[in-house]
Amino acid sequence: MSSASVPAPQARSLRVIFSVRPFRGHLHPLIPLARAFRRQGHRVAVATAEDMATVVTGAGLIWLPAGQNPRQLWDAFPDEDPDYGYLAVKAKVADLLEIAVEHFPPDVIIREPTDLAPAIAAEIAGAVHVVYGLGHFIPPKSWRILKADETIKALRSEYGLPEDPGLKSLYRDLYLSVLTPTFEGCHPLPVPAVQKLCYGVYDGGGTPVPAADAPEVPEAPVAPLVQDNGRPTILMTLGTVYNTNADLFSRFLEALGSEPVNVVCTLGDGASDAVTKDAPANVRFERYIPHSLILPHCQAMLCHAGFNTMMGCLSAGVPIVCVPLGSDQEYNARACDTDGLGLMLKDGEASPERIRAAVRRVLDEPSFAKNARAFREDMAHRPGFPAAVRRIEALAASRASRARKVAAHRAATRKA
Repeated sequence: MSSASVPAPQARSLRVIFSVRPFRGHLHPLIPLARAFRRQGHRVAVATAEDMATVVTGAGLIWLPAGQNPRQLWDAFPDEDPDYGYLAVKAKVADLLEIAVEHFPPDVIIREPTDLAPAIAAEIAGAVHVVYGLGHFIPPKSWRILKADETIKALRSEYGLPEDPGLKSLYRDLYLSVLTPTFEGCHPLPVPAVQKLCYGVYDGGGTPVPAADAPEVPEAPVAPLVQDNGRPTILMTLGTVYNTNADLFSRFLEALGSEPVNVVCTLGDGASDAVTKDAPANVRFERYIPHSLILPHCQAMLCHAGFNTMMGCLSAGVPIVCVPLGSDQEYNARACDTDGLGLMLKDGEASPERIRAAVRRVLDEPSFAKNARAFREDMAHRPGFPAAVRRIEALAASRASRARKVAAHRAATRKA
């Protein structure tokens, strides 16, 4: 057999932990990448609090208990920041290290940017440390404002890690970037290594992967959601966390109720049923529907600019009107406005009249749809998940090779 016909050696199976804070908006974007590792034969688990256990297992992935919901942390450590306080982060570091020793020794830990504990746990465990950039880049100065640098300093000292005043350990091995320079907030990114990546939309619309080599199977299409009446269709949503804001839903409905548009409104769990009472006739309510099924039929979205919601919309080439409510939403909304992908209204200024005018403008001015389609095309030309998996496999192989060389050197030194 010629060397050309010899198949390339199969990369060894890796143990990959995805670590995420217990919010659907943080977890959902990680699921497509986790499934990509599964399809390549790697063992994958998601480490997060119990609140997200059913979401993880419902996506066909292994759930590992790590950390607590911020509400629990607030009760347990009332004098500390439940997000980045020393005791809160330490508790999750301890959980991750117990997992690494007792249950699932990781070759790779992939974290979402706001989860600090896995950065420390990966270094202690000797695992490759990857950040999936789900949101604009968080620079060291922001961590200092949040006093997270004090938490990191204390934990590194406690676990015998070298000092890191520049917080370089937060981005040690690889940063997966799915955003344009405008959204990232800085260019080039101040990290050792970057892998550009096409954003993978997850909205609950796929069935669990039953085996490591099985492809994802999309759900069967639902009944038509859009009336065939020649009117533009607007998708209205406040995501899965801020959807309890009945006041903003009411303003949205008042703004569009008299407009010549079709509205599909996804409420999500926890939204008040009062939102649907006396609703306009042009609005169809759904508790949940995968946005990927409806966005191809839409001409605009009206939402809060949550990261996963926004990226799903723009990845479908649909312009957006944003009324941010918290977290990174104002940053996301401003970037959409700056890049001509849509318009932003501040919550306090978002009267039904102004919302109506913004939606009309996005529908009437062709530049918004054109820019959104350009965003979609740019995303489509980026490397897909296989490129990220291969890059991380190479990092893990290099790490393992170095570890073997160090072990061999130590053994030879002892014999001598």
